[in-house]
Amino acid sequence: MVKPKLAQYARGALLRLRQAASDEWHAMPLYRAVVFSGPAPILHKPWPKRPFTPDPVHGEDIADGVLQLAGKRLSFDSIEDAWAQPTPSRAFASSLHSFGWLDDVSAYANHDEAAALTRGHVDAWINKYGRWNRFAWNEAITAERCLAWLGAAAYLFSGNAVDISTRLDSLGRQLRHLKSVIPVCDENETKLWIAIALATAGTCLFGMKGFQKTGLDLLELEIGKQVLPDGGHGSRNPQIAARLMVELDALSTLLDQQTMMVPSFIRQTLDKLQPFVRFCMMATGELAPFNGGGVGDRLAIRQALPVLRKSETPFLFAPHSKYQRLQSKRSTLLFDCGGTPLGAQASNAHAGTLSFVFETKSGNLITNCGWSADLSEQWRYPSRTSAAHSTLIIDDMSSSRVLVKGLATKLLGPIAYDREDAFPARRTENDDGVWLSGRHREYVSRYGLQHNRRLFLDKTGFDLRGEDSLERPVGVKKTQNLQPIAYVLRFHLHPNVRASMARDHCSALLLLENGEGWRFRCDQAQISLEPSIYLATGAPPKRTVQILITGAADPNGMGEEPSNCVRWSLRKIDTNS
Repeated sequence: MVKPKLAQYARGALLRLRQAASDEWHAMPLYRAVVFSGPAPILHKPWPKRPFTPDPVHGEDIADGVLQLAGKRLSFDSIEDAWAQPTPSRAFASSLHSFGWLDDVSAYANHDEAAALTRGHVDAWINKYGRWNRFAWNEAITAERCLAWLGAAAYLFSGNAVDISTRLDSLGRQLRHLKSVIPVCDENETKLWIAIALATAGTCLFGMKGFQKTGLDLLELEIGKQVLPDGGHGSRNPQIAARLMVELDALSTLLDQQTMMVPSFIRQTLDKLQPFVRFCMMATGELAPFNGGGVGDRLAIRQALPVLRKSETPFLFAPHSKYQRLQSKRSTLLFDCGGTPLGAQASNAHAGTLSFVFETKSGNLITNCGWSADLSEQWRYPSRTSAAHSTLIIDDMSSSRVLVKGLATKLLGPIAYDREDAFPARRTENDDGVWLSGRHREYVSRYGLQHNRRLFLDKTGFDLRGEDSLERPVGVKKTQNLQPIAYVLRFHLHPNVRASMARDHCSALLLLENGEGWRFRCDQAQISLEPSIYLATGAPPKRTVQILITGAADPNGMGEEPSNCVRWSLRKIDTNS
């Protein structure tokens, strides 16, 4: 996304005014009387199931009176106490009210215990927040909560008939609310989850058939807006694409079970999403952590992916999502050669242009810090900076601008944007291996220098070479200020990698868990090992290290001088030699 224009600020201001007016209207008793009214729906089998992998350890904690959400901890003596006391953070409250943790309860306890815990928490929420609460009824939280309650139908909607009716009535009110707020929602993935919640509810609830049509119509519209032709999501976040794939697969399964026709657009979308998600997966089954994503739910993703036939060849370039993949039998590299996404899709974007991740079949080596919604918000902004990515950073400034406060953030959200459009990457293949070349001009306006990166992976997958250069582009007037410009190259190592420096400080030995060794070398500059943090797998954050190459560039350099060009290599150590 390039720098927002005045018209975008005007549209953002208008949307915020409409949302504020909508919030005031929702708080009025008249709104609840008009929109919430209607008969309680009736649920019929087969019940929908959430497709994600539960955490039985967290389920045990909840049964013992401990909730750990968004990197924070809340202890409670009773179920009512869990909903009565203040939450430790806003992100914790969002996760709490979303009820995504109900699956964890079901994974730990037997049916009767899980049913009692699930019903207890849902009933406590209805008693305290069921009529209305500005925060708890936020459209994003409400959509997640409706999906969670529908996924826990086996526990919630069996037993005492009066209690079942109360819960279904509350669910119906929330679904009617979701339908009413669609016009004032931000134009991002939240609309997809609202659509899926409405379509799921309309499929399995008697008396709410109209919600199925509303949900499917909205889903088709938003998929057309948000899913790119190569199967990626408009946010350029692989984890959102993977979640959409898993959700659509679950919805299509539910429609089949209800003997209803699966709309062709769902089949067609899955046909696009599945190859893209496979493109973003590493050999470990984890997603590459780019643009606000983490490693994803490996089991859920694997179950939603069809078996790869031997005749199929995975694609190696996502032209619309702007990622490149280098693949050998023994190693995989993914390269981010794009900029920030457009509009509201940039609300969680990262300044990671020209970063890459690299793994062998033995494990991950080079990565980005990544992000997970399970983490405390204190990590949110740092994870979005260029310093959290394996790329070059000038003067400790991110390549993209990341908004976190001020009027612009209030109008447009916490977006990230670039000053110029990204250049397309170039790919060159020969008998020895594959070269990738990318560049961006985000530092030109501030420092007059363009970052160029070239990566080479040989056919064996055991020899990765890179060249990072800073050049003053043709047409940019030379500066009279000849003060060298400080830069740093960062290579974040996966937590499973042990690193040690060589005595000459020009190379480092990297050891994977199985003892496989790799040597990182940079002949013309000294390197160092510094602390880093890995966020892609959620809470708690994992400590790791990063390789740093520091330098000072000639502000008028052409990218070939030793001060402006760094060549490095990462090679597997041959234990037979």
